[in-house]
Amino acid sequence: MTFRQPTLLLIALALIAGLVGCSSSSHPITVTLVSPPTSVVLNSQTPLTATVANDKANAGVTWTCTAASGSCGSFSPATGLTTTYTAPAILADGPVTITATSVTNSAVSASDPGVTLAAASLADGTYVFSLSGSDTNSSQYSAAGAFTIASGAITGGEQDYVDNTVAGTTDQINPTGSSVTTGTDGNLQITLVTCNGTDCTNTDAGLPSGGTETLAGTVTPLTPGKALITEFDAAATSSGELNLQTSAAASIPSGGYAFGLNGVDPQATQLIVSVGGIIVVDSANTISGAGSEFDVNDADGPYGLVQGEPVSSGTVTGTGGTPAPDSFGRVVFTVNTPDFGQLVIAGYIVDSSKIRLIENYTDNFGSTIGGTAFSQPAAITAAAITGNTYVLGLNGLDVNYYDQVAGQFTLNADTTVSGWINYNDNTGAGIVAPATSQAPSAITGGNWSIDADGTVSLTGVTDGTADFAFQFYLDGNGHVLSTSLDTVDILGGHGSQQSGTGFTASNFSGAYSMDVTGWDFNNVDELDAVGPVMANGVGSFTGFADYNWVFSAGPTYPNSPVTGAFTAASSGVFTGTVTGLDADLCTVFGGAGCPNGDAFSYYLIDANGDNIVIETDVNQLTLGYFTQE
Repeated sequence: MTFRQPTLLLIALALIAGLVGCSSSSHPITVTLVSPPTSVVLNSQTPLTATVANDKANAGVTWTCTAASGSCGSFSPATGLTTTYTAPAILADGPVTITATSVTNSAVSASDPGVTLAAASLADGTYVFSLSGSDTNSSQYSAAGAFTIASGAITGGEQDYVDNTVAGTTDQINPTGSSVTTGTDGNLQITLVTCNGTDCTNTDAGLPSGGTETLAGTVTPLTPGKALITEFDAAATSSGELNLQTSAAASIPSGGYAFGLNGVDPQATQLIVSVGGIIVVDSANTISGAGSEFDVNDADGPYGLVQGEPVSSGTVTGTGGTPAPDSFGRVVFTVNTPDFGQLVIAGYIVDSSKIRLIENYTDNFGSTIGGTAFSQPAAITAAAITGNTYVLGLNGLDVNYYDQVAGQFTLNADTTVSGWINYNDNTGAGIVAPATSQAPSAITGGNWSIDADGTVSLTGVTDGTADFAFQFYLDGNGHVLSTSLDTVDILGGHGSQQSGTGFTASNFSGAYSMDVTGWDFNNVDELDAVGPVMANGVGSFTGFADYNWVFSAGPTYPNSPVTGAFTAASSGVFTGTVTGLDADLCTVFGGAGCPNGDAFSYYLIDANGDNIVIETDVNQLTLGYFTQE
């Protein structure tokens, strides 16, 4: 018996081994894609799932792709049974083949051949748009309006336009000739044909475009009802936004609103002006003035520097004084003040929290300004904002001419301000020169306070070289509008409360829409660009832009390649380069070439990688936004 037990054990082990071998050969590993897509939208994100049978290691799959040309997209994570696939940014790159390969046995895979790429489109509905930039009347201009899409066609709309020649027109948009299509690059191409007021037998020939405007736009990856836009014709260049309107546009606004307006002051001077403040609609169609005030920075112009201008009274009505918004959500704010007389500001309601604004040039204030108002669901208090960090980008003017600022501002409990800042006026010298290293400068001084109306004042903000004063107008939902309040810089802009900590390169990953604005090397001509980009979460991104530098080399430049590199920092202030936006150097715009890129800083807003980007060299001025939603 002592000899038989080991023998039986060996026989049993041999039989088990044989059975295992038999099972492995008769039940091989298989990979299956679960409901794979047949079509995906450019720059969109699509969840994918694979199943693996008979893999005792349970090692999952590796995701890869190939494309007819160019990029095929990316996966996050690259290994696992589930992943998120980010589609390419350019139509010509398709079709795409997606493959899931067994990690255990790389000879086993499953593919989804021929996934077609589709351009992002706008669903039926009414869309509010707003733009600010430069036009051929040698002026800054603002435009705001709305148009309705039904079955892919524009069926009507309305637009307000103001510059130093066009004194605040309101025109209907003619369905005949207006359209929304997709360019060969996949970006939106929007044509708006204006009526002459309500007379649609003619266009508004007084507009710089002659009454027909062309817009380019890139739809944001996670919000299909939103697009970043630019005017993309020979009449003007600008940057702005397009948003799907909600049913809230049927009601007159009520409650408190933080607002910001930027542009130029009256025609005689045409200097940069920034206006911001709080407006309270405290009863039906009425602004009593209680809790309402605003600030003006026109330090080089006729209005000067005014902090806390009171509002004595006002109204908010529909077009023509009606008690409700018109069919496109247009309302009119009429505000009476002791120092500036009456301001008349048209607004197009996007939703319950956002209104696009544009001043009527024929009022007493007489400026060419446009901007945004955000509703305040509750009063802004010191306790609610203490410890918060805000990321902002601002455009404007300084003693050397055009100026841009991006920064990260933390409101500390001891009322000091800390964070990081970049500023650039394209001179490389003087009080507002960028830091010598071109890297972000640490904020080393400054204090903050809040007044009874909820306006936050930042004073003495400095990095040891330049000093700034800012007013923050907060809505309590993460949005911030701002104007500077000193005699050296006239700046206005917007941003968001920062969320997340311990940022890494992986936060800047996936598909984004990009919008940049700036001025060329000579500080003469404005440039604007919008387009999709894809960041790899490691240190680079690729994409393209519809680029308008129409006042110089011109005409417009569709589908211009853009690439970038970045180095992460836990603060969320990344540094790196961008290639493809330099109007004077890049070959696509007639320059000698931009092989090494321009220096940029990226100020991250959140863990999804949304960020504000600013150029930090002296090649040109560029300030922009990368957003997923």
